Amino acid sequence: MRIPHSVPVAVLVAAAACTDAAAPRVDPPAYDPTQLSGGVVYRWPTGTTISVFVDPTAVSGVDLAGATAAGMAAWKSALGGSEFAFRTSTSAADADVIVHVSAAPRLVALAGCADPPAFAGGVTFFCPARDSALTLPLSGASAGHVKMDITINPAATNTANPLSALVTHELGHAVGIGGHSPNALDVMYASPAVTAPSARDIATLRWVVRQPIGIRL
Repeated sequence: MRIPHSVPVAVLVAAAACTDAAAPRVDPPAYDPTQLSGGVVYRWPTGTTISVFVDPTAVSGVDLAGATAAGMAAWKSALGGSEFAFRTSTSAADADVIVHVSAAPRLVALAGCADPPAFAGGVTFFCPARDSALTLPLSGASAGHVKMDITINPAATNTANPLSALVTHELGHAVGIGGHSPNALDVMYASPAVTAPSARDIATLRWVVRQPIGIRL
């Protein structure tokens, strides 16, 4: 899926809900978390531990690993760790999500989906097929199970829109928020300035994780 500026939505198809049971309904989301995913809810099954590999290629002068760790902690804390968890992976072969800078070559192929469009800050990409995301093949002969590829462009960050805000924003897409907030005080605003999810972001994610899965990650 490729969602411009962030989660790319490639070849989105109509998807029937999977069998993952939805918890009781909660308050409506603060903004539409499916605006960039064609109205389809995508997310990880409840209880998933998401393994994240931060590619060290071409990150000189950029603390991508630190920003990613902070973003993972922020999103896990947003739901109290009750719906999903993160762990840092030491290799791409063990990862569900890869985070890299735009200057680094992508470590995965696109599984037949279209190449993401040009972007300013970040792109979170996955390739949907019917009701699940395809595994993105690793470069070389290594087997893997990568579902998402996050590209970060450090050149698009500054003191008003810091790296940590952009990475946390992209991780918000990676956990299931397929939309942008119209409020600049939310980390899911299209040009994020804050570095942690707001109450509105948290309410939106709470809604997402309690919906039937349209596309299973």
